[in-house]
Amino acid sequence: MIDETCEKISAPVQLLIQKLSERRTYRPADIIQIIAACDIKEEDLLPWADFDHPLQDSYGRKLVHKSPNFEIMVMSWKPGDISAIHDHGYTTWGAVQVFGPQEHAAFRVEDDQLFALNRTYFKYGQIVGVGHSLIHQMGNYSDKNVLTLHVYGLEEDVNMVTGEARLYLPERGEIQLVNGGVFFNLPSHEVLETIAGPVGDYPTNLRNRVESVNRALVAGSSSADVQPMLDKILDAHSRGSLLQHIEQLVNDDHHANDSARWNVLNHELKAAARLVSRESSTSDSFHSYAEMYDHLICQPCLDQFITGYLDFVVDAFEPNWAAKKIFSLGCGTGLVEQHMMQRYSIPRENLYGIDFSASMVQEAQKRIHADQGDILTLDPQLGKWDVAFSGLNVFQYIHSTQLEEAVRRTAEVLQDGGLFVGDFITPDHIRWYPNVMYSNDRQIISLRTPRLIEQEGKMYQESEIINIDFRSGHMHLNYAGKHKRYLAPLHRVRGYFEKYFSREVRLFDALSLREISGDDDTCQSTRYIVVARK
Repeated sequence: MIDETCEKISAPVQLLIQKLSERRTYRPADIIQIIAACDIKEEDLLPWADFDHPLQDSYGRKLVHKSPNFEIMVMSWKPGDISAIHDHGYTTWGAVQVFGPQEHAAFRVEDDQLFALNRTYFKYGQIVGVGHSLIHQMGNYSDKNVLTLHVYGLEEDVNMVTGEARLYLPERGEIQLVNGGVFFNLPSHEVLETIAGPVGDYPTNLRNRVESVNRALVAGSSSADVQPMLDKILDAHSRGSLLQHIEQLVNDDHHANDSARWNVLNHELKAAARLVSRESSTSDSFHSYAEMYDHLICQPCLDQFITGYLDFVVDAFEPNWAAKKIFSLGCGTGLVEQHMMQRYSIPRENLYGIDFSASMVQEAQKRIHADQGDILTLDPQLGKWDVAFSGLNVFQYIHSTQLEEAVRRTAEVLQDGGLFVGDFITPDHIRWYPNVMYSNDRQIISLRTPRLIEQEGKMYQESEIINIDFRSGHMHLNYAGKHKRYLAPLHRVRGYFEKYFSREVRLFDALSLREISGDDDTCQSTRYIVVARK
């Protein structure tokens, strides 16, 4: 039966009502097919659009049609609108069609804990099934208003198809039973009953805290009200929960063994980092990030392989570095170069570094002579050097079309007989690359999600990085973005150096120091050094 508002119901929606009334038993897959066959357009839903809904309602919700065993509704989502984590009450079959950007998160309950399974993004017009076991959350993270069509049903007649829907409060370990909208931070007077429920895992609880801040901002809360909520996100007491969660997701080699949950954790931490950096009244200096970088990358690499291969080069190729003029290409924070000066008795005036990043140079200048500079604009007229050094695969951050030019310019700034030594990564470096790295005291954690990408016929390793620092007594989140390195084949790197360093070019595994032959595609450690003499 079509209700008395049928005059505003378009023909496609009336067809949907007719088809749903033909029988009682459906599967979610059946409803997806029925909705698709009705060819409903966004304009068919406009009579029920409600983008002026009250702030306490975290989205608009209008009933289109009610039958004894099914309901059709339209939801209206302003930017920032979000539902609570919920199920659908008595519903056993249904589907949702989205007409705009919409994010969807799915959850499951196991052993009295609520786990975040995944986050996905719906495409315009996409239809997804809804079953009795589905626990999920929807939200509009775009800058546009979005409408969604919802069908909920079951076999027998019931007063309210979505009656006694469950709203999950993960941090409190509670469930709210409701007969209305599944709104985020639902007013207590709209709750039928509160019962014990599952406790959320780390990403679920973090998500809830972030969304609480977002809703407060939408409601126009003051900075004084928002700051305690931000502080809760950055509470250092969460460190134990975070470490425990990470250990569940990685193996002994620190590689993720559950990619879906790994991606969820990174998504939630990234959202938190962006929120905090946007809203916090204080900001950490770059010095804090540089220290984080040194603890996570430079110092471990020095300990694991850089010191070893430098000692090898000094002994076998270029003794007495104390008497040499040394040029560091891509010196970063200068930690490696400071170590070189101390280990090989190099006078400060004999070592000079450049780096593309002005912020890195600012830190490096506390340790060495350094300036901002670019390998691709090196001027040989400014002086000739005895040794050119490049650590931590700096050359592979250069675009593939400019790698040869970087090698040529490096050769030009060296004396005849001058030596280049630098490390690189192999095309299969991803097989070693860990998803999580720790500082020695485990106060700094770096989450890394690498992937191989192809651009214009060349292969790159792109890594998305989130750093978490607990040294200050609270959690400092740093989303470092995506970093891309060109995975040049070994024979190509060798060929570029042989072209401009004609006297001698040799490649060695950076850890074992075994020489790599011209036929090899990779090496055991996936890191190698190039030693080339002009």
